[in-house]
Amino acid sequence: MIVPMYKYSFVVYHREYSQFLRNIAELGVVDVSVSKNDVDDNIRSAMLVNSQIGDVIRILSNRKTTPAEAATDKEGLEVVADVKDILANIDKQQHKLNLLRKELALAEPWGDYSTETIKSLYDEGYTIRFFITPERRFTTDISEHPSVIEINRLQNVVYFIALQKKDEVLSFDADEIKVPAVSPQKLRLDYAGTEKELLNLNAQLDHYAALYIPALDESRRILLNDVKDQQVMIKTVKEADEKICILKGYVPQTDDEALEKYLKDAGIIYYKEQPVPDDNPPVLLRNGWFARLFEPIGEIFSLPNYSERDLTPFFAPFFMMFFGFCMGDAAYGIILILAGIFLRRFVSKDLKPYLTLAIFLGIGTVIFGIITGTMAGFKMKQYEIFQPIHRFMLDDQSIFYLALAIGLVQIIYGMIINAWSRFRQFGFKYALAQIGVIIAVFGALDMFLIKQTGEIATWVIYAGIFLMFFFSDPDINIFSRLGKGVWDLYSNVTGIFGDVLSYIRLFALSASSGILGYVINSVSLPLLHSIPVLGPILFIIVMIVGHGANIALSGLGSFVHPMRLTFVEFYKNAGFAGGGKKYTPYIKQ
Repeated sequence: MIVPMYKYSFVVYHREYSQFLRNIAELGVVDVSVSKNDVDDNIRSAMLVNSQIGDVIRILSNRKTTPAEAATDKEGLEVVADVKDILANIDKQQHKLNLLRKELALAEPWGDYSTETIKSLYDEGYTIRFFITPERRFTTDISEHPSVIEINRLQNVVYFIALQKKDEVLSFDADEIKVPAVSPQKLRLDYAGTEKELLNLNAQLDHYAALYIPALDESRRILLNDVKDQQVMIKTVKEADEKICILKGYVPQTDDEALEKYLKDAGIIYYKEQPVPDDNPPVLLRNGWFARLFEPIGEIFSLPNYSERDLTPFFAPFFMMFFGFCMGDAAYGIILILAGIFLRRFVSKDLKPYLTLAIFLGIGTVIFGIITGTMAGFKMKQYEIFQPIHRFMLDDQSIFYLALAIGLVQIIYGMIINAWSRFRQFGFKYALAQIGVIIAVFGALDMFLIKQTGEIATWVIYAGIFLMFFFSDPDINIFSRLGKGVWDLYSNVTGIFGDVLSYIRLFALSASSGILGYVINSVSLPLLHSIPVLGPILFIIVMIVGHGANIALSGLGSFVHPMRLTFVEFYKNAGFAGGGKKYTPYIKQ
């Protein structure tokens, strides 16, 4: 559910305002509705610095060093500057190392020649030319030439030089290359020196990683608190020659007692009222333990706006079902459950809910794995051990119809929520058109599928159409309502039909996961008996790798497609508007 808010307006004398802000930050319950647009040049500059500090923290945190006692001789911004210089130097030395590596690759095949000797020969009137050629082209015409000296052979390539006088012209069926400017001996020395410099620079980074991450965290904390203060000042309205500061904020009705006590004790003037929709108050969700696990999924799309209903408790059980339907393999569900239980012991408190969610998604997968009769790609009906649960297993056609039935149930459920929300927000007459859609759907179901009420179903459909025609928009005249009603009827008929068909993806994903599992088994089982000794080992490897990949692939689809069904089909039929701002109280770290 969405926690109701109170809207507060604080009126504070300017000399007391800084202390007032410190006090409400300590209380940590007031949302002053700061947005991303509430920035100026100072805030932009501070956020850039904050980003730079964050980058340096990530770089140093990835260093495999043992943290030592935190050093206090440098502030965070000094550390950032030092680390940036070290990183720039590392890039420079790494670039130099890459160039030396390439030059060595070109020079080493020629052996340890001397550039001084080459220069002295040139002064004496001789030029040394360097050639390479494939062995098959290194014929006697070249090898026995008096000016040619073979230097090396590597990978069927011949390296040779030719001693040419200044007035002589030599031509060979070979590729001439540029004379290496530096001898291999010098290149090796430079390479070793550069490697040593890189080691020293990395040692400096390790030193900073061991000692200065706390200083960076502290600088970042101070900087972010300063940004929050500046953003609050932007939201502050100053009156009476800037002697009076006025600040508006929102406080959850469940958390305002401590704030009100402080305001009365401190003698702060304030006004407290119920917000109206145009205020666009922030949204704080507070659900039961089960629905709370699914709140991060809903936030991927959008928070509800303050004036509508939080749909998290309503889509949570469906999402669990849809995930299980798409995964459709009992063994995969058991793996999810066991992985969630095991990993919960090693993660932080913030990550535990995600693993609990994985456990529930695994439970849904086990349930629908039994319904589809699939266990690690094997059909459970073929094994006597599963005889007690055979009656729960459905054939492919029944599973197909089950997907459509679940989809229709969720769509109708969404329509009921929409009708109730309209009634609660605007009044009964504004819900009648949606009620008409619901009863028309029930009438059509009875007429075409259940066939129990006979002509009553026809009259129910007529009643639904009547409500759609005449209450499509109670605020316009009767003729406009009829025109809008015709359009709404067309939209509802085509929309509901298309929405229900969208749930076929549940069956398709379940079938594809099962088929991939079957293929993996078909590849791995022959290995078990056909190859002596190594057969069982290969069987285990193929099963683990194959089913591991299938779990990853089907798990992704099983998460994405239920989100699509929730955010498109269910949210649309439930009348979800969204666009809510998350409740973010003004609090300092």
